[in-house]
Amino acid sequence: MQHQEGRFQGVGGFELFMQSWHPAGDKQGVVVIIHGLGEHSGRYGNVIQKLVPAGFALYSFDHRGHGRSPDRQCAHVNDWGEYRADVQAFLDLVREREPGLPLFLFGHSMGGLITLNYVLHQPEGLQGVVASAPALVPPQASLPLRLAAQALARLSPQTQLDNGLDVTGLARDTAVITAYQKDPLVHGKVSARWVAEFQKTIAWTLAHAEAFKPPLLIYHGDADRLVPIGGGQQFFEKVQQPDKKYIMYPGGYHEGHNDTHQEQVLADLQNWLVAHLP
Repeated sequence: MQHQEGRFQGVGGFELFMQSWHPAGDKQGVVVIIHGLGEHSGRYGNVIQKLVPAGFALYSFDHRGHGRSPDRQCAHVNDWGEYRADVQAFLDLVREREPGLPLFLFGHSMGGLITLNYVLHQPEGLQGVVASAPALVPPQASLPLRLAAQALARLSPQTQLDNGLDVTGLARDTAVITAYQKDPLVHGKVSARWVAEFQKTIAWTLAHAEAFKPPLLIYHGDADRLVPIGGGQQFFEKVQQPDKKYIMYPGGYHEGHNDTHQEQVLADLQNWLVAHLP
């Protein structure tokens, strides 16, 4: 396996950190990983160890405000379209490096929302899309707190807030929790504007699910208390594309690829990808 690191230019001139993993032999496809909130592209080792030996090249990058990319250690966008533009720039680069290979998008949690929202805007050129525990349910908050967040988003959009993530809900494997807590590239901050854009994007994405075009796999653990399963189920039911599949893992926590049932998750993921190769 070959590993490469570098940077590419996202929207607004941000030099975003990227990395890729390549099989020693022939490639049969490319998977682009879109990571979740507060984490980074280096937390997908189990996915990489499963798919690269199967002949897939994997690419990923750190979102602005995440990992080794710039703009503070805080999730912040002025508009959700900045995430879409970064994904577009990255896919252009990947297609240039891997011409002719079938391309899949894999998004986890917030990355699942970014992925589904991006594909609704730019559906062409993808062999298939995978959404792992997609963040399609807005955080529950009282009316005063929601109003306060909306006011901050207008008056002081870069104000930093705790993301409220209960890290014990990531996986049932305590080693995963410990590694997450000790990871210097992980953070727990979001901006007031990010919260407003996040909520607005969830509503838009669910409202336009019928227009989703590529083949789709959504999977989720039914014991996920970080991202409730209802949003992903609602999106899936609205999708008109007949080539779609939803997998529910009983007892599964948020990060299926890191949880105690990861072998089944990764086998299902690989089988679906292989089945959708041309």
